[in-house]
Amino acid sequence: MTTQNPANVSFAVTGDWGTGFTADLTIRNTGTTPINGWTLNFNAPYSIDQHWSSVLTKLPDGRYSVKPLSWNTAIPAGGSITFGFRGAKAAGTRATAPTNYQLNGVSLTSGAAPTATPTPTLAPALPDLIISDTTLAEGALNANGAASALFKVSLSKASSQSVTVGYATQNGSAIAGQDFTAKQGTLTFAPGETSKNIAIPILNDTRIEPTQTFKVLLSNASQAKILDSQGIGTILDNDTAAPAPTPTPAPAPAPTPAPTPTPATVLPGLSIGNATLAEGALSANGTASALFKVSLSKASSQSVTVGYATQSDSAIAGQDFTAKQGTLTFAPGETSKDIAISILNDTLVEPTETFKVVLSDASQASIVTAQGTGTILDDDVAPTAPSTSGTPTAPSTGKFNYAEALQKSFLFYEAQRSGDLPGNNRIQWRGDSAMKDGSDVGRDLTGGYYDAGDHVKFNFPMASSLTMLSWGVREYREAYNRAGQLDDALSAIRWGTDYLLKCHVTDANGTKEFWGQVGDGNADHSYWGSPEKMTMARPSFKIDRQNPGSDLAGEAAAALASASIVFRKTDAAYADKLLDNAIQLYTFADTYRGKYSDSITDAKSFYNSWSGYQDELSWGAAWIHEAQQAAGKSDTTYLNKAKAAYTGVNATFSWDNKSAGVGVLLAQETGDSLYRSDVERLLNSWLPGGGGVTYTSGGLAWGGEWGSLRSAANMAFVGGVYADTVTNPQGKYSTFAEKQIDYILGDNPRQSSYMVGFGKNSPVNPHHRAASGTDWGGFNGSQPNAHILYGALVGGPSAPNDFAYKDLRNDYVANEVATDYNAAFTGAMARMVDRFGGTPLNDAQLDALPGIVVQNAPAAV
Repeated sequence: MTTQNPANVSFAVTGDWGTGFTADLTIRNTGTTPINGWTLNFNAPYSIDQHWSSVLTKLPDGRYSVKPLSWNTAIPAGGSITFGFRGAKAAGTRATAPTNYQLNGVSLTSGAAPTATPTPTLAPALPDLIISDTTLAEGALNANGAASALFKVSLSKASSQSVTVGYATQNGSAIAGQDFTAKQGTLTFAPGETSKNIAIPILNDTRIEPTQTFKVLLSNASQAKILDSQGIGTILDNDTAAPAPTPTPAPAPAPTPAPTPTPATVLPGLSIGNATLAEGALSANGTASALFKVSLSKASSQSVTVGYATQSDSAIAGQDFTAKQGTLTFAPGETSKDIAISILNDTLVEPTETFKVVLSDASQASIVTAQGTGTILDDDVAPTAPSTSGTPTAPSTGKFNYAEALQKSFLFYEAQRSGDLPGNNRIQWRGDSAMKDGSDVGRDLTGGYYDAGDHVKFNFPMASSLTMLSWGVREYREAYNRAGQLDDALSAIRWGTDYLLKCHVTDANGTKEFWGQVGDGNADHSYWGSPEKMTMARPSFKIDRQNPGSDLAGEAAAALASASIVFRKTDAAYADKLLDNAIQLYTFADTYRGKYSDSITDAKSFYNSWSGYQDELSWGAAWIHEAQQAAGKSDTTYLNKAKAAYTGVNATFSWDNKSAGVGVLLAQETGDSLYRSDVERLLNSWLPGGGGVTYTSGGLAWGGEWGSLRSAANMAFVGGVYADTVTNPQGKYSTFAEKQIDYILGDNPRQSSYMVGFGKNSPVNPHHRAASGTDWGGFNGSQPNAHILYGALVGGPSAPNDFAYKDLRNDYVANEVATDYNAAFTGAMARMVDRFGGTPLNDAQLDALPGIVVQNAPAAV
């Protein structure tokens, strides 16, 4: 911040309900040049528990620090940016402005540009921590001579005190254990030091693959501030397709040999051997461990060190062997060392499996053979098959009544409905709402689903939820039928697809526009109450040919196409209508390319399209191909489009990133090893020991703070479908899927269900305005919600700890609910019904639930 970029900050209260308020802070650039990148720090005489249009953090000293999102990083000369927050205060008092503003480290006044008054003496500012990006090719060496990506962490100035900061790797398109070695720890800067390196080993494979990335994240700094918390590591592939053979040239005359120079001292070579052990057997040292012999080609007069790490192959760490990494040290004169890898003995009947131990980072020696293969022989015998009598085998018994859980999930979707509710509405405390949606643009945009515990209709996650609901029905239709839930599933899907059809506007040239959002996210989040009583304006937002949204239109195409498959058997005319609209939307998405959140900017703070639109172009085309096949067509045009748009599987499946779903669909359709290996890399990273996620002691695959159970449920569905339709090596993917769903339903150390109204100790305070039955005055109260939001999946543990969950209404991380949280989860429960059975509640039992009414239900006995 310089005198050429003066700025001021203004404060405005936008809502006040006695014990709390909402407010806006506006940073105005009163200078003549842009401010590119900003951080605003301030003191506040109250606590802030929600914010929007920014990234807000409470600092250890009690001050707040605010940073921009990707779209409001720059403040042009004469321009401004505004972000909002919600604070708590005592009843009867006024909300006051924050104090001691600092923009990019320079003190500001409130409402006026800085003056030329002398700067007061301030306490020494803490130095800033910055982490660099880095790039390394597979097999290449860094400046230190090791096959590791070096991330430079710098302090903006030397400190007189020790500075510490934590770091940890995070998967991107590159997966830990397959492309790099996961690592976490703490850096310590001694007084006066300003630079440290984090070395992340890069694993060298033989697969031809695109450039991949991963991240190293900084956290928990002491005696310094983190200015840049994320370093991106880029891995360049070093593999090439085998060249065509070339003719052998005629030999040239042999040259006259030159005198041989005296060679320099040659370092000894390091080699690792292979190892084989049967489950349950003992090795030469008397332990159940595979011994890998590491040898030096000759003795050295110096100490020799080399790093090593296991790597999963068909044998998976945590299931078949114990993952291990470390450093071997050869004392002067030693030439042989063993690495012992514990082999786990299970009762599965499985083929011979292999894993690897990889050497890296040698000192005083060169690596000749870097990879040893461990072979695990199975010791289990298949049980004698039972005699067959012609009677189908009943599903085995599961740990929960999955049919009841599936049934209650559809109660949640009914509670999320917007618009004119039908006469058979089962949620007693819900009524008609948002009946003027679309009136601001002269269209009927009533209907659809409220997104979460709020009342905005975000069509991007809504369409994704519908696609996943339809995919579940396509895969497990008979399970839905057995559980008596097929009609409810079709009703839930149609409530959404009817709304998407309303949002789709065409002309003679195809799709003209698609309405992608109804409601202002910021205004909506300042209101806590039921949708039936809301009075704020609800603006409508669209994409069109001048303001494209390929991701939104591609996802809407996927939703309509997948739904056409499930309606094909019961309403062919409706299925045809859905497919026709899907093709129009896809053509629009493909022709007018761009990110929807660049056109509907209100969505950026809530559902920004982080992954871009390429995954939705492939996803939408794949579903149109599936829908055309269901309609009896053999055209492969859209299958080819899906393949052409495919860019690999690069992230956990979510409302934003569909690449894993595309991989599964294409693997199902083609059986191609490209798609299979991509999907399996991701699934393997989610297995115990796979390195992609952290496992709690109770068995939850924890993939991140926000919606940890949503991510686990999404991957349980993807893994279960892949296991059932493509491959399921040694039952590992199905076992993973079933354990995650059972954890969610109550098989966990808390012995608590995370599905509202199901099982033991289920949540009573989900973050949901309508269910809470209160306004802001009761928002922070400890009384349970007035209404039970049956079937809703809450976010779950906010840290990789089974007990990192509190059932608090104001915890919008752990207790958030949303239509996308339940979407894949619903399909995963249908799969559990398919495998283990279950019995739904009958109409009388449903009608007896508090807040649920079933038309013409018999009296409960």
